[in-house]
Amino acid sequence: MTDKDKLSYWERRALELEQSNHDDGDKVIAKLAKSYGIAQEYLTGEVEKIYKRYLSRSGLSESEVDKILNTAITSDQLVELKAMVKKTENKELKKQLQIYLSGLAAKGRISRLELLKAKAYLVAKQLADVQLTETTKYYTKTIEDAYKHTAASSIIGQTQKDFNVYQNGAVPEASKVKKTIKFTEPESGKVLHEVDVMPDKPTTKLTELTTETVKQQLTAPWEGKNYSQRIWKNTDELADRLQELFTAKELSGMPEREMRLRLQKEFGVSAYQARRLVRTESAYMANQARLKAWNDHHVEEYSLVAVLDFRTSEFCRDHDGRVYKVADAKCNGFYGNFPPFHPFCRTVPVAYYGKSKNGGYRTARDPKTKETMKIPRDATYREWEQMIIKGDHK
Repeated sequence: MTDKDKLSYWERRALELEQSNHDDGDKVIAKLAKSYGIAQEYLTGEVEKIYKRYLSRSGLSESEVDKILNTAITSDQLVELKAMVKKTENKELKKQLQIYLSGLAAKGRISRLELLKAKAYLVAKQLADVQLTETTKYYTKTIEDAYKHTAASSIIGQTQKDFNVYQNGAVPEASKVKKTIKFTEPESGKVLHEVDVMPDKPTTKLTELTTETVKQQLTAPWEGKNYSQRIWKNTDELADRLQELFTAKELSGMPEREMRLRLQKEFGVSAYQARRLVRTESAYMANQARLKAWNDHHVEEYSLVAVLDFRTSEFCRDHDGRVYKVADAKCNGFYGNFPPFHPFCRTVPVAYYGKSKNGGYRTARDPKTKETMKIPRDATYREWEQMIIKGDHK
């Protein structure tokens, strides 16, 4: 991802945490993708049964299809729906599905088409159940890890600033026994500098998030909705689109193969939206945890670090390297100054304590030659971009 030699210790650690969070997100996304695949396979199978049993004769008119699909089912065919509801883990969702099923059963007469639509609805809500279960665990860990890491890094960074210690490339290490922070040369292990940490300094106190604080951050709305509400919206839209496919008009004029492709498309769209939610929401929650840690540990400024590749958005390219006051941090898309700025945003906010007095370089990758290149430590995305265009790095 982003070059890790550009920044000092705590900033590199921020990027390493971002990569770890990204890797954890990969595992969640893989589970969601598998769930979408299973759901698509199940519903496609149910639709194929309808075609093979009742719509096998070609050239059926809409009225003929309507007559076939409006034939009532037997009561025992509701057993499968009840079993699907029973597997739901989320209590709130399970209650909603039980109400939905009760309303369906109360009709007394349920047609084949209504049964198919009910299965489509329950399949979509099962996907919501999986997403809520998996992402809640993931986001909770993301918040806790981001806060803990940022709090510890803030202590080290603030100490470095207070004692005016700038060791280019040195790795700081805090000692709880001696109450010191020493700066070690990575390759040789030689201690370049060691400073005592005053026990009464507020930056030496490492606080942790309470369960209630984590819960508040999880449920806090961002751009009008929190993560669970976005999941509801995504799966509700999927259920609506699926049910729109299952009408006498659509089934009478659509070959079975085309129906399979339409189902594949609808599940694909919803799966993409789920992946986008995971990436963007996790970035938001991690960054909000960082912001709280900075406020708790009196960090005054932060800078933005964009990824040095051509997938980075124009907005993030322009904002790479900019420094802002922590007190003024505002997450509001392109109108804010704190990421994420857009879906799939990869820009990372890092604590800023001033420029290193020793200069140094930032390593990056040339997207044309795939070779490693060195640019000045304080170079921004736009400066790197110009070097690539002009070939100055050679």
